Amino acid sequence: MTITQKELQMTAGSNSLQKIILLVDDDEDEHEIFLSALRNIDNSQDLICATSCDEALDVLKELEPDYIFIDVNMPRKNGITCLQEIKKIDSLAHVPAYMYSTGINAFDRQRALQMGAVDYLIKPNSISSLCILLRKIIYQLPF
Repeated sequence: MTITQKELQMTAGSNSLQKIILLVDDDEDEHEIFLSALRNIDNSQDLICATSCDEALDVLKELEPDYIFIDVNMPRKNGITCLQEIKKIDSLAHVPAYMYSTGINAFDRQRALQMGAVDYLIKPNSISSLCILLRKIIYQLPF
């Protein structure tokens, strides 16, 4: 699920109480799962999905999300490279970025944290577990 340029412009001017979440993941099924979890938590959250780092960088020229979730295992530019490119953008330095993957490699985890990722999250195996994880992040609850 990708967003059109018109939708992107509408989102950029949306209600400031809404949270805008950018998910960078090459697996479009993950987009649907993430959206379903967000809708279960709070229907007012806007999810913008990008299927590649380059697409995410294009989106980030138009808006500033409240949170960024980046899949580690993507073709062409992996999640670590994507995080590095996003963190080079001064206006996005303060935006919390989370690495989001099916597994943790200790070396990649350390690199991501050094580059400014808030955390390195394992993709939950159920929507209800993802809801719990996202609720804690969005509402800043303790883990």
